[in-house]
Amino acid sequence: MIKTNQIGPVTRFLMGRVINGQLIRAMACYYVDGLLIDSGPVHVIDELPQAFAGILVQTLINTHHHEDHIGNNIWFQQNQKLGPALAHRLAVPIIEKRSGQHIPLPAYRLTTWGEPPASRAENIGLEIRSENYRFTVIETPGHSPDHISLLEPQQGWLFAGDLYFGEKVCEIHMDEDPNIMLNSLMRLLRYDFDILFCSSGKVLQENPRQAIVDKIAFWEEERDKVRYLFKQGLEPEEIRNRLYGPESPRFERCNQELGKIHLVKAFIKGVKL
Repeated sequence: MIKTNQIGPVTRFLMGRVINGQLIRAMACYYVDGLLIDSGPVHVIDELPQAFAGILVQTLINTHHHEDHIGNNIWFQQNQKLGPALAHRLAVPIIEKRSGQHIPLPAYRLTTWGEPPASRAENIGLEIRSENYRFTVIETPGHSPDHISLLEPQQGWLFAGDLYFGEKVCEIHMDEDPNIMLNSLMRLLRYDFDILFCSSGKVLQENPRQAIVDKIAFWEEERDKVRYLFKQGLEPEEIRNRLYGPESPRFERCNQELGKIHLVKAFIKGVKL
């Protein structure tokens, strides 16, 4: 499924697979002035010709290497004659599936987003220009080591990929690091912006800076709670159950990759008793 809508000159493409009539873990790509930020999951590739009819993509940027963000790179490269996708240097060999860089995806991710074909990529650099806009590239690791955000300072647009997602997030992926994400969120506050575009599809147009401040405050408070209980001698599972309750059913459905326990373990990593 692909749905489009306009936010000023920016087009949002909400993409995702529909299973039994339900949209599963959709993500959003954004297009403006010939620039496409992320290409979406490969499961929607058959819908791309219609969704992008009359739309010329001149530059493709990947905010990071995850399969729902790079799955259709090859379609745009083959059908719109694009050059390499632009991404963080750490993402480039993964996107290109160079030897030793590719890790097979678990079954639930193959079902939800699909295996992205190898595509060409190169280092993005510090700035990207389209015909009418200039975007600053900001390194924002934590969700993944290769995560970047894009800022158009004159327009106040901030494209933050999967960094924000929401304020009160208690479930994270096993390979996410909320401590590093906190630093990245604080880095974003060094810049002025008026609209926050998220890869989840959320577009925050009313006080997006406060949304990021609130997320930082929430995670800092949770980190303090987790570390306090850990120093009292509680095990990670006991801390999780006391603060957040047991895992949701999707914990097992996703091979235990997404869960509350990962937030707890990340916050106590390196803490000495």
